[in-house]
Amino acid sequence: MTEDMAITMIMMVILGIGGIGLFFEILGTAGVLLYLILLFGPFLQYRFSQEKGKLKLKADVEAAKLLGTDAHLAVLEKIDSLRIDDMELRKKRRLSRYFSSSPSLTERIQNIGALRFDQAEPSAHEVET
Repeated sequence: MTEDMAITMIMMVILGIGGIGLFFEILGTAGVLLYLILLFGPFLQYRFSQEKGKLKLKADVEAAKLLGTDAHLAVLEKIDSLRIDDMELRKKRRLSRYFSSSPSLTERIQNIGALRFDQAEPSAHEVET
């Protein structure tokens, strides 16, 4: 577990306990449920969207293995060169990229480029023989 994740979890527990008491006093049980949704909703959305984005990048890697890394990379670069409006907007997003499950075209190209770089390096077994 990373240090940032640990700090986030500790802060959420502190906010959770303090906020639940306050919201229960003011709004009752419905207030507690509302507070929990407001507190944990964005965190859960972030975690699920990041996992879905990672799965989409893994799908790109599998497609590149089937089609060939260079061919898949050429297709992505061709799409990028078309300058499609919504693809360009995805490149410029800032905060919304954390809550989106769709990686940008730039992220996809970098992911496949890293795969091509990994395949180009000789393995330890190949160097010895």
